Amino acid sequence: MNDNSAKYRTDLKKWGTRSGVMHVAFPETKKKNCDPSTDAVFYATDEGVMEISDCGSSKRPLSRKRNLIKDQKQKEGFKKYQKHLHDEFDVMPITVKNHTTDIRNVCLWGGNSEKPITDPLFIENAEKIDVLVGTHPQQVVLNPANDLLYVANQLSDSVSVVARDGTVIATIPLTENAMPGTVSPVALAVNTNPGYFYGIVYVIGSVNNTMYHIGLNHKVVNANRTGKRPTEIRFDDETNELVIKNIVSKNTTRINAETQAQTETPWDIQDQFRLVDNDSTSKIAKVTTQLNLLTIFNVSKSPTVTINDEYHEEREDFKFSPGMLKHLKIVASGERRVNALQLLQKSIAGKEICKTLSLGNYQSAQSFQNVSEVFDVDGSMLDGQNSWCFKIGALQTITFILYYKKLEMYNLLPEKASLAYGVQMSKGVPKRVPKNPFKSIL
Repeated sequence: MNDNSAKYRTDLKKWGTRSGVMHVAFPETKKKNCDPSTDAVFYATDEGVMEISDCGSSKRPLSRKRNLIKDQKQKEGFKKYQKHLHDEFDVMPITVKNHTTDIRNVCLWGGNSEKPITDPLFIENAEKIDVLVGTHPQQVVLNPANDLLYVANQLSDSVSVVARDGTVIATIPLTENAMPGTVSPVALAVNTNPGYFYGIVYVIGSVNNTMYHIGLNHKVVNANRTGKRPTEIRFDDETNELVIKNIVSKNTTRINAETQAQTETPWDIQDQFRLVDNDSTSKIAKVTTQLNLLTIFNVSKSPTVTINDEYHEEREDFKFSPGMLKHLKIVASGERRVNALQLLQKSIAGKEICKTLSLGNYQSAQSFQNVSEVFDVDGSMLDGQNSWCFKIGALQTITFILYYKKLEMYNLLPEKASLAYGVQMSKGVPKRVPKNPFKSIL
């Protein structure tokens, strides 16, 4: 037929498709033009292919009809399977959460090996806090009695009490004189003897030659005179004394923390004053005199991966009372899927067998969630020997929903177990047990 003829153009307009295709061999069929926007719903296959010959037919094409029937049967079958799982098996959710920005290896179960769920289980987090204190701070000490930091502020004649989180608990004035520098506190020491005035903080004023006692109530509770221009102080655990170095009078003042007895010794006697070699406070905090700042260094531990508390109880229980898995459902947050699950089985001889499941074959898009329905775990044991290993994405949460049954060990006993008198639930135990079940074999 001539494509340019008037009749062809008329027939094409009447009987042809929008793409210009016309069944010219049988024009008498007089099929209406197909409308892809509506007819594709009924006549197209799942791949989006539509047969023009099916357009206008009173019956839907077999390709589409079979797909619909198949999908419907699969959905109904899966619903029945899910109901069967919930009715016949125990259900246990296990939620694993990665708190780090790294992909981490995680291992579950295998309680006999005492292996942690991940390595390392904790990481250290360093934190630095700057706190504004008094004017011209000179020294900071940590009081073990209340875990607070004490800072000697030289030009504001005060002591700042600061918590480890940077909170200023108190500012203790050492004088009522409005003129700054009349006391000039420069050094501190803490009574670390649990028997006598434990936790009392001592601060020396280098201008007024005085040692102040600061109680745990953040108040000055006592004071002692020292030599001229004290600059250093320490607490001697062995003698329970405060040892003070005086640079103008060139002597050492020793004050008993309990009796307040005081002695002065000249510098020509050796080892009258020795500072503590390992000052633990320097690792915790330091002062910046020019900026009137106290810098606190905190180191905390945080878990890399956490798991719900019920898991640890079940893990211990499975060591002595094994279970058999029927089905596993995995729900993961985010777009990253759990690509593989390793099932590790360790024999008594120490031989390890690894079975890897590629979870890409079990993906099931349910309500646009990241879900995998794993069927190949049917028959897997939950005990102290078997373990699971997988990778969890950064900041990801994965929930494993286990459908399982606890094994009743008496059902595994052989028929000869009937001799085990008293094991009444064993299959081998007869309904009626004689008074002496061993009489027939004696």
